[in-house]
Amino acid sequence: MHDILIKNGTVVDGTGKKGEIRDVAINDGMITEIGDLSGDHAHEIIDAEGLIVTPGFIDISNRSDTRWRIFSDPTLESMMYQGITTIIGGNSGTSLAPIYNEEMMQSMRKWLDMGPINISWQNIKDFLSVVDTQHLSVNFGTFVGYGTLRRGLTGDVSRELTHTEEVSITKHITESLKQGAFGVSTGLVYSHEKKVTTEELINIGKIVAKKNCLFMAHLRDEGGHILDSINEVIDIQKKTSARMHISHLKVMKKNNWSDMTKAIELIEKSSILYDIYPYTFSATVLYIFLPEWISDGGRRMMLERLRNKKLRDQVIKEMEQGPDLSNAVVSETLRSHFFCGKTFLEIAKKQNVSVNEAIINVLLASEGRVVVFYEGMSEENIVRGIQGKNAVISTNGTGYTIQKNNENIEHPRSFGAFPRVYARYVRDGKKLSIEDMIHKSTGKVAQELGLLDRGIIKNGVVADIAIFDPRVYTDQSCTYDAYQYAKGVQWLIVSGQMAIKYGKYTGVRAGKVLRK
Repeated sequence: MHDILIKNGTVVDGTGKKGEIRDVAINDGMITEIGDLSGDHAHEIIDAEGLIVTPGFIDISNRSDTRWRIFSDPTLESMMYQGITTIIGGNSGTSLAPIYNEEMMQSMRKWLDMGPINISWQNIKDFLSVVDTQHLSVNFGTFVGYGTLRRGLTGDVSRELTHTEEVSITKHITESLKQGAFGVSTGLVYSHEKKVTTEELINIGKIVAKKNCLFMAHLRDEGGHILDSINEVIDIQKKTSARMHISHLKVMKKNNWSDMTKAIELIEKSSILYDIYPYTFSATVLYIFLPEWISDGGRRMMLERLRNKKLRDQVIKEMEQGPDLSNAVVSETLRSHFFCGKTFLEIAKKQNVSVNEAIINVLLASEGRVVVFYEGMSEENIVRGIQGKNAVISTNGTGYTIQKNNENIEHPRSFGAFPRVYARYVRDGKKLSIEDMIHKSTGKVAQELGLLDRGIIKNGVVADIAIFDPRVYTDQSCTYDAYQYAKGVQWLIVSGQMAIKYGKYTGVRAGKVLRK
């Protein structure tokens, strides 16, 4: 008598092999038998005829930790309804551990209401122990954010590290990897990491390689210098033998789109993987569209310069050579929520100023903390990226429920990235086979992370399984109405327990904290 028996479903096992109609038995949270089990019995039988049975999806680029959702709402339902059973946080240079001074938490405290949670941890080990007590609905692991570590040493100032600081940061990275972090992430496009040298990155690569972990690199430039940025990552890999991964690959701004083919060719000559999400617009901090010098020295210095009329006029003049942000949509602000949902053209008309002046006004009103939706990528490049042999699929999003509790606008990737890839590029567009899509969402990611007991359907692995209706599985979330769950996942099994049953969340929170 099995605990759970999945019968008659088409099993796409996560290895890239063609799907086959097979039965899957689950006992004590593990997959124990696969094949023709028509004579077997179980406490719970799932008739999956006409449905796809896959490993639960693994989201390698997730922000549910740094947006505090793993504490404020550990159900993370928008992840589950996509078929995701594992999320990895600590991305783009920012993580919730190690935390050894107030400066390292300052930026997140100003963005978020962290509620009653007491920051009682300093290192990765203690942080993961606290996450364990949250009983998440999905599995959780983390990278170490290099930007977080650096901020603890340099404060709000972006500068090169001293030798003493390099020794300190090496120690913290080494300890974090020993305590279960899956690797180190960087966010070189952001102000606190702009002064990171290639030598620093090589040092990270050496540590990561020694521990057989992963180096998650957010490129230094995703526009006109993207090829140089990719070559920097390739050079680091050659000099350190580290396993490298490029975070949410994209080519921004129309005049650079032709570089996507060259970018993928460069990457595919190496063993570097990259993740990609299926939307032509990003959600990114507004200040990165300003001249680089304006944020030198941190956010406070940036605001002081923007309040100086002469410097402000210089910024506006230089921005005229950059991308047109007229139709960029304000999605998130610190406190000036009446800007949310409006384009800068609309704000400019309301204020009777130019678009670039409106941008500066919004930044000053929100103390520099503004996120915008920017339509900077091409649909053709998304297809190229997803089809690439070194690609894996991610959300780069956050787990939510559909009960919206603020005026900010969330990116639809948080609700629909994986089903959108299936509906748009597998079922309807015929750009990708279902086996390739599932492999890039499960087994390929698990192998990269070193998760040997998840990501595929075979005997002896943890029963993290998604079962979806291929005719129905799709995203419903859109730009101005993101808070809509994906549809089509009929069952979701996390660690052998039913998290979604007959298309509805059961309330079960069986996620585990994963350690490297």
